[in-house]
Amino acid sequence: MINGLIRAALEMLVEAFLTATGRGLWGLARRKPHDIVATLSGVIFWFVVGLFVYAAVHR
Repeated sequence: MINGLIRAALEMLVEAFLTATGRGLWGLARRKPHDIVATLSGVIFWFVVGLFVYAAVHR
């Protein structure tokens, strides 16, 4: 029961933050990107944002 709740919460967070960000980045494309492509694009985007924030904070 707890594992199912944790899994559902993680899936919701991945969908809300990573996949939705990736779809937004590919929003100019004619067709909707595959979920894997959208998720990887979201991961790369947030990784780059994290690097910029890290670089700005640790100057």
